[in-house]
Amino acid sequence: MTDQQAVSPLVRHLRRALHHLYDPGALRKSPLVSLLGLDAEEGASALRRVLLAAIDSLKPRANVPPQAKGWRIYRALYHRYAEQFSPHEVAKALGLSIRQLRRQEAVALQVLADQIWTQYGLSAEAMAALGEAEPEPEELEEEPIQAPSREQELAWVGQSQPSETVVVNEVVQAALKVAAPLQTALGVRIRCDLPTSLPRVAVQGGTLRQALLNTLTAAIRAAPGGEVAIAAQTEGARVCVRIQPSGGARTRGDYSESLQMARQLAALCGGALEIADAPPGGPFAAHFSLFAATQATVLVIDDNADTLQLFQRYLGGTPYPFTGTRDPEQGLSLARELAPRAIVLDVMLPGVDGWEVLGRLREDPQTAAIPTIICTILPEEELALALGAAAFLRKPVSRQDFLATLAHLLRA
Repeated sequence: MTDQQAVSPLVRHLRRALHHLYDPGALRKSPLVSLLGLDAEEGASALRRVLLAAIDSLKPRANVPPQAKGWRIYRALYHRYAEQFSPHEVAKALGLSIRQLRRQEAVALQVLADQIWTQYGLSAEAMAALGEAEPEPEELEEEPIQAPSREQELAWVGQSQPSETVVVNEVVQAALKVAAPLQTALGVRIRCDLPTSLPRVAVQGGTLRQALLNTLTAAIRAAPGGEVAIAAQTEGARVCVRIQPSGGARTRGDYSESLQMARQLAALCGGALEIADAPPGGPFAAHFSLFAATQATVLVIDDNADTLQLFQRYLGGTPYPFTGTRDPEQGLSLARELAPRAIVLDVMLPGVDGWEVLGRLREDPQTAAIPTIICTILPEEELALALGAAAFLRKPVSRQDFLATLAHLLRA
């Protein structure tokens, strides 16, 4: 760790440059251009590349737990400056209060300054000659720390998890496994009739699992000593799952709140849950309606969960459903299975890099015709196009540029 007093002027100049990361005029005037020995003619673009690369260098490896300190530091910088989220959006994304975000940003900027100090071999003398940075307007106003409401928690769930394509049978079995102790304790039989031919559904996998679990526990409690029947079928572009308790001796407590929460969670998945009037022999029947993954899907393969979430936001309100994966091998399987309209592919992936994935996509007759957009921090547009990419986007990517590229490819 470098001496904090020596690095502090660098921290202040970094903060100012990052606040103006996409303002060429302000970046060009930054003393960091000369301090880091950057090409004066490139000026703003050179400094922007250095800062984005420095942030990216702090990204933890894929096997580091998402709650680790390294991920908090990286995400604080990436969301706030690379993606240009507002402070309140960053706080929500990280599950922090504004006061906590203030402290997290200070730590993250210090780590970034240490990284640049070491990489460029800076000295205390160079810092002394740098001078003070002009202060930035205070953006992070203090606000009272209070527990989030239930509605805020639900909104966070809806925003924090990217949509993905999942197998209905697997999600139902996962929910049944969790509910098994309650099922055994109340002596409830489970009758499950799920066709193996059901198409995948485009949902938030974890949210759907919890919605099914809430409904299952309500059904089990509604029919102690009885039976819960689970069935599913395809109806047009939807997959419908039915959960119906019957034959119970008596209802154990009130299960209406569980069903209401399941309904809200199903809505976050882009689906719906309807509770029908009590059928013969049972207290209720629950009907899940979920969208099947379609061939209009845009598949994003990127090991950064934040990037997947960003592209999901970009595709919101468009005719192209989002499907994302952090696993390149799964991405190849999904490309064959879903035949998406387009694939967005990162290069720096764990295990199998994006160049190899692109080659395998081009060689496979099932995926060769799918246009692939290489999206990376690397300046390798010519290489990407030579290897068969249909287009190239340099991170960070704005929604306007992404949708314009996508529209151009799909029109072609």
